[in-house]
Amino acid sequence: MKVLFLIIISLSIIFLACSGETEIPKNIIKKDAFSTREGKRLFLHYCSPCHGKNGDGFGKYFGYGLEPQPPDFTTKEFIEKRNNELLILAISGGSFALGKSNLCPPWGNTLYKEEINFIIHYIKYLNKKANVENSVNM
Repeated sequence: MKVLFLIIISLSIIFLACSGETEIPKNIIKKDAFSTREGKRLFLHYCSPCHGKNGDGFGKYFGYGLEPQPPDFTTKEFIEKRNNELLILAISGGSFALGKSNLCPPWGNTLYKEEINFIIHYIKYLNKKANVENSVNM
């Protein structure tokens, strides 16, 4: 009887562990060294061609006249006007999901939710870094 009970419990645990995708809550953005490194890696690969390595909106494709210009993630106003949910929507659905151009592709089917959260963490890191540097240089 004990063996049967243990088998049922073990199978239940395995079933629960394998059932479906683990979803990261939208309002939780990890803030640790790994998140920053991974966010940077993903940002440089997927976002920097248009948004620039520093997130200032001057990527290698900026010179080809992107209209509208990619936003500057390093300004104080950028972060103040956007919460995590809006950033998730922008990355997952592309700029078209925000009623803007279709030049920024939707990455929702390419990236995992956790990867999108890493990118958001890195965008916030770039913004904070730029604003600290600007306040020191004043």
